[in-house]
Amino acid sequence: MSLQTGTQVGMAVRHIIDPRRLNIIAFYCEGPLIDFNPAILHTSDIREFSSLGLIVDGADDIMPPDDLVRLKEILDYDFSLEGMQVVEEGGHKLGKVGGYTIDSDSFFIVKLQVKPTLLQSFGQAELLVDRTQIREINDRQIIVRRATVDNAQKVQFASMPSIENPFRKATHGLPEAHGSHKKDEPIEDPRPTH
Repeated sequence: MSLQTGTQVGMAVRHIIDPRRLNIIAFYCEGPLIDFNPAILHTSDIREFSSLGLIVDGADDIMPPDDLVRLKEILDYDFSLEGMQVVEEGGHKLGKVGGYTIDSDSFFIVKLQVKPTLLQSFGQAELLVDRTQIREINDRQIIVRRATVDNAQKVQFASMPSIENPFRKATHGLPEAHGSHKKDEPIEDPRPTH
């Protein structure tokens, strides 16, 4: 929705996720007022996230990828979270990502909804995996700590850490991920504790 005109500019149809930080950085958009494809809305251009939808200043906030040079590297990953295999350390398969929960202020993904495999689904409901449990994300799977995390292990922090992704670095020659996440430390929870 446009603040300038009060009308619908377009529709966000798909997320663009940065796998290094596990956050949504932009959306692919479509609509009758958008005359180019693909059309991208960067999350930094969103003024508000409400029941009306994503509120932006105007149609000029939706741009073609050529105008978003800093986004090109992430677009080249062509990363999709849904359907990725989730395994515990040691290789035990938990299932596949069926959805995720997003913090609407920061656009960080805070929980993964994991659908169990067909055999496990008879005795097990959908799992929720907190981002603090994620050890690593690569092209094939998400490796997590145990299915439960003790509250004492969660720490409050100022900025979101990166997620190590050695498979992409080796395959695509990507630069080191930003941040100081160490392989043996859990990814921290972006939500403040009260």
